[in-house]
Amino acid sequence: MPPNLSKTTPSEILSLCKKFFYIGLLFLPWLWVVNVIYMWPLTKHSDIGKEIKKYLYYSMAGALFWLIALSTWYGIFVNQRITWGEFADKIIVIPIRGT
Repeated sequence: MPPNLSKTTPSEILSLCKKFFYIGLLFLPWLWVVNVIYMWPLTKHSDIGKEIKKYLYYSMAGALFWLIALSTWYGIFVNQRITWGEFADKIIVIPIRGT
């Protein structure tokens, strides 16, 4: 639920949106998703909706980039793990036993 507009000033909302974006740059893409979901309703009601939208678009682009990058890595890893041999076994979290 977005913050109550009657209790929060537009500058505080913008500051919070910026903090979510910049902290997301520390390899926390889920925070960008939270930023978009949490702040999007405020773009219609706030005096600084355009400024907030700018950070929300950046957050969406960053989250989409990470989704594509991690999905690609997962697809490559699942399909090529056997051919990578011992290296793949070393970087996997759960050791594979048997084969």
